Amino acid sequence: MGIGGLDIDPVWQLIAKASLASSEGKLDEAEYFAKRAVDSDTHIEEPYVILCDILEKNGKKGEANFYYLQALSNIPFSVTLLGAYAYFLLRNGKVDDAETYIKKALALTPENASYRTFYAVVLQQKGQLDKAEDNIKMALALDPNSSDVHSTYCVILWKKGKQEEAIKHIIRAAEIKPKEPSIQLNYALVLESLSRYEEAEDHYQKALELHPNWPEVQKRYDDLKASKDDPKRILKQAKNLKDQKKAEEAETLYKKVLERKPDMDEAHNDYGVFLWEAKRLDEAEEHLTKAVELNPKGITAQYNTAIFYTTQGKFSEAEPYFKATIDLYPKFPDAHFWYANILFKLHRAEDAEEQYKKSIELKPDFKKAHENYAYLLRALGRQKEYEEQISKAN
Repeated sequence: MGIGGLDIDPVWQLIAKASLASSEGKLDEAEYFAKRAVDSDTHIEEPYVILCDILEKNGKKGEANFYYLQALSNIPFSVTLLGAYAYFLLRNGKVDDAETYIKKALALTPENASYRTFYAVVLQQKGQLDKAEDNIKMALALDPNSSDVHSTYCVILWKKGKQEEAIKHIIRAAEIKPKEPSIQLNYALVLESLSRYEEAEDHYQKALELHPNWPEVQKRYDDLKASKDDPKRILKQAKNLKDQKKAEEAETLYKKVLERKPDMDEAHNDYGVFLWEAKRLDEAEEHLTKAVELNPKGITAQYNTAIFYTTQGKFSEAEPYFKATIDLYPKFPDAHFWYANILFKLHRAEDAEEQYKKSIELKPDFKKAHENYAYLLRALGRQKEYEEQISKAN
């Protein structure tokens, strides 16, 4: 029996009933008790948070938004409400509004690692990656053992193209919280981007074991498994192993690609560069020229072959590949520069000058082009022009 003989539950008892009903999946009942809790005391934040969570689960997002705003009207400096509303807004695609409210929360509690991490997530979603990284660094300093901080840091670095740095943070996040499915998913995504496919499969599988019936992850996992014998996938693995200085393993995969797809120009080009770096020049020449033969419109293969012959002192052999490169990509300053160099070597000064000028036109601050052009002018006895160009090279 409550006050004055009326059966009125205290607010905390109503909150407990709402929470219990929600945990049992009885959302209508939970909503009833949560609303009674809010009505019984409009200046306590917990009933609002619970009610809005229940309303969102019940698909009543508009009503949840109404109660969040009502709550903040009654308790405007509640960090808990500001943070909860910011999370709600982001979940529902209102990124700019989420930023507004999380910034208000951080103004009241600037050393809250969770809110700082959330702000970094918002910035990352807005594409402001440098600012996001600054904020996640602050969060890391505040809480170096937070799996959320490390996982978020991983995503930001990954989106910035810093995969090798990203993986360090996701490894740490998984050490701290190995049974968090979203961490396993992020781990898999980074590994896949590094062409470490077998390891990526393992982590997709772990994510699915922790969170069964996750359609997006299941699709990625199935697609990855299905692509096991895809030459493009094998080529990416070969490149990754090459970057890791694992030459023997990389070569095995390059050969495997070409066995499966002998007419894959990209594989011939990449394998040719690999052999070139290994100083196996005859083999390198064979594969580079084969790449051009298979795909004459492949700019990379044309340019690589031109540079290959140039480094071997075979300037006449290099010339047609430079011409093809420039025909395909007329605004390629480096191609004009290197073509000018071999024309200079071939004593075709007028043609060389034309190419140096084109290179400098496309890239006015190309110091090496200014320098080499200066040497050509000096050789032609044009001292004043030589001095002008050499000053631009310094």
